[in-house]
Amino acid sequence: MELRDLNAFVTVVDTGGFSRAADRLHLVQSAVSMAVKRLEREVDLVLLERRPRGARPTRAGAALADHGRIILNSVERARQDMKAFRGLSKGAVSIGFLPTATPLLLASLLRRLRELHPGLEVHVEESNTRELVDGVRLGELDLAVLLLPAATEDLTVVEMGQVELAVAVPPDHRLANRRKLRLSTLANEPWISFPDPNPGRRWLEDACSTAGFRPRVVTEVETLAQLKIFVEAGAGIGMLPPRAATAESRAGLLHLLAMTPPTQVGIGYAYDPRQLSHAVMALRDALEGQAPL
Repeated sequence: MELRDLNAFVTVVDTGGFSRAADRLHLVQSAVSMAVKRLEREVDLVLLERRPRGARPTRAGAALADHGRIILNSVERARQDMKAFRGLSKGAVSIGFLPTATPLLLASLLRRLRELHPGLEVHVEESNTRELVDGVRLGELDLAVLLLPAATEDLTVVEMGQVELAVAVPPDHRLANRRKLRLSTLANEPWISFPDPNPGRRWLEDACSTAGFRPRVVTEVETLAQLKIFVEAGAGIGMLPPRAATAESRAGLLHLLAMTPPTQVGIGYAYDPRQLSHAVMALRDALEGQAPL
């Protein structure tokens, strides 16, 4: 199985058509078509359904595309790693961040990397937990920083520490003159939270269950930024790491309430131990010992 044929096939799947794939790869369309035909002959399966407006993978084609992405990403990492050993660069890494975790670790991580490995090229992507974990599995990301627990299955997870959570309320809320409270005080409040698969929703429900009530979620949001905006607008209250709302708290847009007893969640990173490189090891070394609190 030739890498160039595999690359052409994956590009057709990703772009949805032969002509778009040819444009991306700077090839003539017939060359892309021949590459896909060679693959189909080799595996003795139809990999693409040809349609007037493009192409889509068959079930076998979708499976091969997943394998292809892993292979191609691994090859690229191997090239970068060999550059590091030749002294041409310190390599490149791609790291995924859950948006809730970004304000807790990213700035300190980048400073640490600049001190230890000034030539290391770092690509950062923000997304939800499921997409970040999928990115690591497919080799599109070298590792992902997550708030725990998270469904990581076949990946290795390293917990780095604990993050204390706080309740964010609008500045005109009836409890905005308090600094801390018992969570049971908020049993009748409307909550802004994330959809059920998001770990942020699990924190809220677990903490409220321990306090003896079920939270009344009135609005579900996709991002931390949206959660803060809804709380600021008075649509409800939310639960988040206090450092994720430092700017809004200082500006008087949100008021943060500490909980008694404290509620904490783990923060860590996930990686695939089968897909390590020299640069990824450097990234892991920089992450170790970071203090997110």
